[in-house]
Amino acid sequence: MMTAEHHIVLETMRKRHVRAIRSIDKQVYTKPWTTSMYHDELRRRDKRVYYVARHNNRIAGYGGAMIVHDEGHITSVAVHPETQKLGIAQRLMLAIHRGCLEHHITAMTLEVRVSNERAQSLYRLFGYAPAGIRSGYYADNHEDALVMWCHDVQDSEHQQLLNKIEKQIPGTTDWGQP
Repeated sequence: MMTAEHHIVLETMRKRHVRAIRSIDKQVYTKPWTTSMYHDELRRRDKRVYYVARHNNRIAGYGGAMIVHDEGHITSVAVHPETQKLGIAQRLMLAIHRGCLEHHITAMTLEVRVSNERAQSLYRLFGYAPAGIRSGYYADNHEDALVMWCHDVQDSEHQQLLNKIEKQIPGTTDWGQP
């Protein structure tokens, strides 16, 4: 039996979502983005891919990427602490990958704290592999960032991987208003 716990709605991020997103940021990041940073990102729709996830009609997470030449660069993926372990991060990663693929990118990249093994595990699931270290990358504590890359994202093998991940996420995912 499907419960509301397993039903997530994804939507394209809009300005009206920023307040809820910032609330999540303050709970999961030591140095969250400002409102103006989000508004700047959202003004660049032609080179940005951002989504929010709703659970029980509340924003439960968000994520996005910027398009730089032929690469997608994930800028953030965050899930409210109360809704973690519902597959929201996986759903957001699927949406980000598919959104970036529409821009004909050939690879995806990101930085993640070297101490954040949980996030690294998520990224490995999507085919990312460590490629280097950015020393002192995080301004709050000068922690190093692990640089990870996912190559050949236009190949059929990558699409098969995304489909496999999607099938393994419990519950349902719907697309809300564009």
